[in-house]
Amino acid sequence: MQSINASQPRTTATALTFSGFRTLFFAVTISGGLIFWLAPHPPMSDLAQHAGQVALLHDLLLDQSPWTHLLRINLFTPYVLAYGLSTALSFLTSVETALKLVLTLAFYGFVASYVMLRKRLVADERLDWLCIPGFFGFAYEYGFFSYLVATPIAMLFLRAALDYAEGPSLRRGITVLLVDIAVFFSHGLLFLFVSAIGGAFLLARYRNDWRKMARVGWPYAPPLALCVAYTFLHRSVDLAPMYPFRVIWSFQSSWMMELLVRLGCATVYPWAIIPDNWTVPVTLLMFAAPFFMGSRWCRNGMAYMPLAVLGILWFSVPIFAMNTAYLFHRFALFIFPFYALNFRSATDGDAMREGFDRRALLTQLAVAAVCIAFLGMQGVRALRFAKESADFEAIAAEVAPGQRVLNIVFSKDSPAAENPVVYENFALWYQADRRGLVDFNAAWFPPQVVRYRLDRLPAVGPAQVAPKPLSETFDWHRHEAWLYRYFFVRHTSPIPDRFFANQDCRVVLVRTVGNWSVYEKQSCHRQ
Repeated sequence: MQSINASQPRTTATALTFSGFRTLFFAVTISGGLIFWLAPHPPMSDLAQHAGQVALLHDLLLDQSPWTHLLRINLFTPYVLAYGLSTALSFLTSVETALKLVLTLAFYGFVASYVMLRKRLVADERLDWLCIPGFFGFAYEYGFFSYLVATPIAMLFLRAALDYAEGPSLRRGITVLLVDIAVFFSHGLLFLFVSAIGGAFLLARYRNDWRKMARVGWPYAPPLALCVAYTFLHRSVDLAPMYPFRVIWSFQSSWMMELLVRLGCATVYPWAIIPDNWTVPVTLLMFAAPFFMGSRWCRNGMAYMPLAVLGILWFSVPIFAMNTAYLFHRFALFIFPFYALNFRSATDGDAMREGFDRRALLTQLAVAAVCIAFLGMQGVRALRFAKESADFEAIAAEVAPGQRVLNIVFSKDSPAAENPVVYENFALWYQADRRGLVDFNAAWFPPQVVRYRLDRLPAVGPAQVAPKPLSETFDWHRHEAWLYRYFFVRHTSPIPDRFFANQDCRVVLVRTVGNWSVYEKQSCHRQ
């Protein structure tokens, strides 16, 4: 950072202050990666489903899975990176440890790749703090494992795409092509997102020369063709509706109200799934920080493109489509980082008011304090969740390994983690840890690396768990409950009388610990 005053004492003091903040930023980033290790099972809703996928793939590759007759391996998927890394590590350690290690590396990789992009755009390094919170916001709490793991590759693609747009060459074009394909096999939605930003770089650079833009756009053609091929080959199965609805565009019936709601979402989702009293003021602080620090708008128009594309998608992408929920929500991870790319540091030549040093320093302290407090809060929640979720470990220890289980959730909220959905898939940790098979199972979904065979799909599918939960619609015969030996039930009050009543099997309570109960099917007249 340049000094803001001509005097040498002030220059030295500024340099020391900056060095201290960089050391603190490095320490906080390292500490952030430890959050994943504070609970045996992190408070991330979908993470249990991903852990179950890795366990299934591990056993299928070894030809040791008792579920081979039900499942198949699907390698033409946008989720190869996350599952490939985790499965490889699972041969050296437990599935749980493998996922935590991959998440830790993904967080460090995201911060490092953001810093690389920021340096390339000569943006204000004092704003690097803004890249930290989003990784532990909406996508973290929902447990979008593959999405989080893909973010460093996506950021590296943006760096390569920027280099190519400003100086096209065969080598750079091949780099863009290969990294874009890597992003495709990391996460399909991120692939579309960053490819659009790459196209925006070309548009910004060659907006007055459309012929050249068409000539230099060749690296984007093969990945686009790959995307089209994937859609075509999976059109009859993967893209067939799995829910009673195809597309959900908005929260509100009025476009104006929808605009306001999505603006509000931008103040919440970088931090959490649900709003809290502090989310709006700290978001305003993050947005105001560059101005209080004396940062200036970047002169490089390329810096505007990531935020511009993000803004368009934030207000135009539906809530649900292609059997995928929370489409625009997960882009909240990029709101603060892409915003920060639009600012450069103040220099000696900039006009400064008296007292600017102190204001900039206090703003940096405030932004750093927010990030530290936020990570600390997530750490405390993880520690509390470790104690709360121990009830599940107790009931899972009561059942035999390698069994089919039906997961029935009456209450998916965790007061300890302050996460309203964290227990929705938590029973899948039995699948990951004890090599069972739990429904509802993500093996239904198109991008999964392990999928149910089409002729062996279980009765409990996506439409049976949404929009109404299975606990409200459960029917012994319709859901073929006789297939399952155990039923894991999470509840905060007694379950309804005769919930498992049927004329085929006797279902008995094995044990209740806290808010978890496990029931076992016994003495069946039909199988």
